[in-house]
Amino acid sequence: MTGDPRAERAAATAVPVAYRSLQLRSLVAALGEVVDPPWWRTEFMSEAGMRFLERLYPRTAFRAAVNAVGKAACDAHDRATGRVGVYHLFRLPESLEVETCQFEPSTDEDFVANLRAALGEPALLLSLLDSFRGRAVAPADTVGAIRVDMTPERVDSGGLVTIASIYFDAFSGGKQVFPYFVSPEAEN
Repeated sequence: MTGDPRAERAAATAVPVAYRSLQLRSLVAALGEVVDPPWWRTEFMSEAGMRFLERLYPRTAFRAAVNAVGKAACDAHDRATGRVGVYHLFRLPESLEVETCQFEPSTDEDFVANLRAALGEPALLLSLLDSFRGRAVAPADTVGAIRVDMTPERVDSGGLVTIASIYFDAFSGGKQVFPYFVSPEAEN
């Protein structure tokens, strides 16, 4: 303990944000594979893909699937938003990315079981994403790269809910979006 209440509060909230970002990343990765047309051409977040990965990575197949699809999703987002000073769900600020990678998705058995049951089913995956976004509403008729009011120093649950809402609107409407946020240095 440092004695600094702000530092302690930040440490307490960083863990849930990191895990929530992993959950959102998993949902968007799975949806990006099954929509028509697919946002990225991978098939790891499907039942067949999971069975394949379970042979190679028996204990960490779900993590391997999220990472593999995440690489393709990151490339798609980078092409739409750029790379320098720009962050998105599949390329978070380094400290949050490290925390996100430390979480094992299988620690939340309910989430993993619900997601596995929904793999390959766009309506079920959308339902999971809908519950993630809560009551947040995305800006109307958004397509392409969309800037979110968040900074790398201030990634929070509210920002993730906004991002989830933007993705939900896009997947529901057959549009492709790439929510992103920038570092203040990149704006200058």
